[in-house]
Amino acid sequence: MWTTPTWVIHVVATLCVAATLDGFPFIAQAQTAPDTLLNRVYEELPRGSESAKVTFDQIAKIEPTLSQAQRFRYLKLLSVFYGLQDMAAEEVATSRKALQYAANENQRAGLLYFLVDGYSRLGEYENALRAMNEGVLLLPKLTELQPKAEILQSAIALYESLHAYDEAGVFAQRMIDLPDGDTKSACMGMADQIEITYLQHDGSRLRALRQQAIKICNDRGFKIIALNIQALDTIDRLRSNGGTNALKESLLLLNGLTQASARSDYNTQLAEAIAKSYLSFHQPALAEPYANHAWQWAKEGNSLQLQQQTSETMAAVLRAQGKLAEALNYLDISHTLWEKLLEERSRKDLAYERVKFEQQDQADQIKLLTQINQLLTSERDLEKRNKHSLWLVLLLALMLLGGALAWLVQTRRQRNQYRTSAQIDSLTEISNRSHFVDGALATFKDTRRSVAVVLFDMDHFKQINDNYSHAIGDWTLKAVSATIKECLRAHDMFGRLGGEEFAICLPNTEEREALALAERCRSAIEAIDSSDSGLHFDITASFGVAVRPALGSACFEDTLAAADHALYRAKRLGRNRVVAHQESTLVTNEEQVA
Repeated sequence: MWTTPTWVIHVVATLCVAATLDGFPFIAQAQTAPDTLLNRVYEELPRGSESAKVTFDQIAKIEPTLSQAQRFRYLKLLSVFYGLQDMAAEEVATSRKALQYAANENQRAGLLYFLVDGYSRLGEYENALRAMNEGVLLLPKLTELQPKAEILQSAIALYESLHAYDEAGVFAQRMIDLPDGDTKSACMGMADQIEITYLQHDGSRLRALRQQAIKICNDRGFKIIALNIQALDTIDRLRSNGGTNALKESLLLLNGLTQASARSDYNTQLAEAIAKSYLSFHQPALAEPYANHAWQWAKEGNSLQLQQQTSETMAAVLRAQGKLAEALNYLDISHTLWEKLLEERSRKDLAYERVKFEQQDQADQIKLLTQINQLLTSERDLEKRNKHSLWLVLLLALMLLGGALAWLVQTRRQRNQYRTSAQIDSLTEISNRSHFVDGALATFKDTRRSVAVVLFDMDHFKQINDNYSHAIGDWTLKAVSATIKECLRAHDMFGRLGGEEFAICLPNTEEREALALAERCRSAIEAIDSSDSGLHFDITASFGVAVRPALGSACFEDTLAAADHALYRAKRLGRNRVVAHQESTLVTNEEQVA
């Protein structure tokens, strides 16, 4: 499916196809030292990360001397780099920073593309939808083809991931309708239509579109995209019992895909389809290597859906060969992944409906204000014609305004309820990742006071889930959250970052205070009586502490990364302890006391 690997392919294509990635010529007539470095990293990005990272480090040292245009170009290239490295948080932070230096709507649109990508990878679908909507509103103002194609592609990919295929199809057609020029918009639009049709299981329409799409992409030199289209068509025929001919074609195509490009979700899906086809022919021994390839490739990617599908296929192949113990293991994996998929789908649906509600609410308010303005205009006209009807008009206006006010109050109440549900983790009833990060970023803006970040992770949490069930794991997370809340001050912020990882932001707190609070939290967790769950087991956690001193320059992301390094060392030192990060070294609280 057109998930994260497609984002990466599109970013690389953006680099290779666009002669001016961000509105600045690749070769300037009079180059300065920063221009030379920026041109070098532009060339290095498609080839690999190591050399590009070295050049980025060189540019970072001279960033204060860059002009606004150079700084914009540097930050956008850095956003591309983070996207290619699957560093979504950094991609979002850098793109947001670069927006300050965008000189026009075309440059702004290109950055919104990376914001949609980064937020989607982080699972922050509401923010992704808002960034996408902002980009769509810019479309009529854009004068360049490349940013138009980027905004449309971001909308297509995001709507596909949300299973909103009708909306994705509308934007795919808009992509096809763009003037093609020297971009790949027609090829990408056709490929998007093929994929949407595939995801809707409309095999007849897929076959009708296939030849035209492959021809358009081949004619424009996009051979890999043409192969991906063939892969989707072949997979569709395999799952529709295409017989031995489809199986033979798929084997040749998989070999061609593997040789032509880096591994992608298309290779994974094709290998899995081949395994299922062999299984349908009662040849599980031939199916196993392809099922295993698909499973291994899916694990290397970041698509939960593919991991769930391929683990289920592995279980079926192994069961057909009588390897029941191994099959059961893969079934357990598939079940766990299925639960995660359901949770992710629920978050996506909630985000989609919430943003849709916001848009409808704004449209309704505009409509209401328009009606009120029309009413007031009519009132003035009536007053001129007949002063005796003034009181009647005023009474009518008051009734309408009263109804409007009641509607607005109800709408605000609903919006507040949505906002609260968007900020709170449903299991632990503490701040979710997005709400915690927003609060911490606001706290870090005040550089006059020190700020501490405490990061902690439950020790051996997977064993609790595996040995006692996910229900006991959920009980543990809720018990830990309730315990930590009792240890915190009124102004401290506490959030769940994901899984068994939590974070605390301590405003106006020095390192010694932060270490003492972290130690209280650690002891409190260790003292939790697990017998309330009906079972007896130990509960401990490892803590990492980092502090941004008063008048310090470190941002929240840097301090969080420092706390993460300290947490990593706490686990290496044996877990169930508190470790502090310092600029030159990492020290534990025990080492500081000594």
